[in-house]
Amino acid sequence: MRHRVDHRKLGRTASHRKAMLNNMVTSLFRSERITTTDAKAKEARRLAERLITRAKKGYTAHKGGDQAVALAHWRQAARFVKNTDVLRKLFEEIAPHYLERPGGYTRIIKMGIRPGDSARTVMLELVDTEVTVQPHARGIKDEEGDDKKETKKPDPKKAKTKAKGKTKAKTKGKQKSKAKTKLKTKTKAKKAKAKVKGKTKAKGKGKAKAKAKK
Repeated sequence: MRHRVDHRKLGRTASHRKAMLNNMVTSLFRSERITTTDAKAKEARRLAERLITRAKKGYTAHKGGDQAVALAHWRQAARFVKNTDVLRKLFEEIAPHYLERPGGYTRIIKMGIRPGDSARTVMLELVDTEVTVQPHARGIKDEEGDDKKETKKPDPKKAKTKAKGKTKAKTKGKQKSKAKTKLKTKTKAKKAKAKVKGKTKAKGKGKAKAKAKK
């Protein structure tokens, strides 16, 4: 049971985890779409949605004339978003965009398994913004809304050069194999000649010894 378990540790110390989540949230507000692992995205989503709610409260307070409350919300959000340009975008663009939305400002899209360490990668993005309305990296939508994958046309020049390279490699391989077979046959012939010479020398020595005995 997960009683009294508040968050994921992500294999990091508290200071490292806090800095990492702050950077992830800042990059999410800057580009409105990031790719990361599943566990990190779920932790960053919690922080991002809380910051958007705080920015909405600060925006409404600023419009209502309560500057002290607006400044307090600004300073609380600045604890996590260190970049002033991104913080200004959060309060001036993102917060008014979600004023009528009671929650659920982000979504997580599964992207598959990462080949290096088999980690589950996902895409964390803001909902219904100018960037995230466009199709994501896995496909492209045409005017009618059908998904189409990007297909690159093969370059005929590159195909010809590849074919030439393959034929050259094949011819080089054949030439090398022929040269190896020639060397093998030569070495075998030399060994056979050496054996024959050795046998003839041994026979001559035997005959000389027999004559000397007589």
